[in-house]
Amino acid sequence: MSTVTLDQMRSKLLSVEDVASVLSTTEPLSSVLLSSDTKTKFRLVPGWNEDLDGAGPTDSVEAYVTINGVERQMTKEAALAAGAQFGITGAYARKTPAALIESHLDYWYTGGMGDKQFNALTVGDTIAAFTRPTVTPFSNLNLLEQSVEGIQRRYGPDVEILADYKVNNSLQRTDVRLIVPEASRTIVGGDLKDVPSGEADLWSAGVHLTNSLIGKSQTSVEAYLFRWWCTNGATSILDAVGTWSRRSDGQGDDVYVWAAQAVDEVLGGMEHKFDEVQALTSLNVAGNTADVLREIFATYEVPVSQREQITESLLESENLTMYAIMQAITQVANGTDMDPMRADRLMRIGGALPTTTFDTLKAKVWAEGHKADPTAPNPYAIG
Repeated sequence: MSTVTLDQMRSKLLSVEDVASVLSTTEPLSSVLLSSDTKTKFRLVPGWNEDLDGAGPTDSVEAYVTINGVERQMTKEAALAAGAQFGITGAYARKTPAALIESHLDYWYTGGMGDKQFNALTVGDTIAAFTRPTVTPFSNLNLLEQSVEGIQRRYGPDVEILADYKVNNSLQRTDVRLIVPEASRTIVGGDLKDVPSGEADLWSAGVHLTNSLIGKSQTSVEAYLFRWWCTNGATSILDAVGTWSRRSDGQGDDVYVWAAQAVDEVLGGMEHKFDEVQALTSLNVAGNTADVLREIFATYEVPVSQREQITESLLESENLTMYAIMQAITQVANGTDMDPMRADRLMRIGGALPTTTFDTLKAKVWAEGHKADPTAPNPYAIG
């Protein structure tokens, strides 16, 4: 196997411009207020719901709504959200004839609305979401710009910035993971098969930006650690950074100033994060691997299908350490058919392992990668 270089990896990774192009599919947003006084009429083309599972959340579907005489097409996300506001589940909408769903929506958005109000958020002429009128969208594009500027302030205006290809973007949730190749660390002693003999197990620092344009979740800026050999990564929370709460921190433009500052704080703590990952290579779990895995799976409620994939990946490991377990978990997140939310959860589990203590049948992993004195009892021994 040849040495991996940045030039070879660029075919998998994205540029900042690529990410901006993805985010622009849900911006700029404008809104139309819906209330009991609004003249609203839905039109669903027969069979509109037959191919929903193959459509992305921002893809337009054969579902339309006329608001005060102006008809607009809806995205998949908006069409399902219109019903969800009144208890019409996605599962029900997928299997029910269009005429019946139309009648339900027409009732709820006229006489059944009562004193409720919604904003129909539009991108161009397309309805992209339905949300409470009190929610002010935080622009993903502005947050990306502030994140990039924060990275440039720390590493210089010409620093190379790439992005993980696992970008997730919808009105419900956006995840962007930026990577700074020059902010790197070689992990020593990992002994994983995907690193050829004599080559460096290279990691780079990064920033994981999460946002919800419709306020379904908090906006956050977190540490992201990217491993070059298999392009997997781990999201790790820094206590000093936290998240932006609309309720306590507000819905104004201050969020963009906060994002830039948060990026700087995240990058300032990356050396310690690399130290934590390095320490995992010294935590040998041979003999107790099943116990540790069982504890991880139970603690984080890992689905059965993913448990099997993680276990199969570990069967190929020659050196069973917590580092190998971390890689097995985060590599599963790279699966081509992996749901974005499940992938994100696996990366967060991987990021949590360096600072989490497991104690099942005395199979103990010491927090912060603590190393015992050579004469100390083996913390993994069952006796």
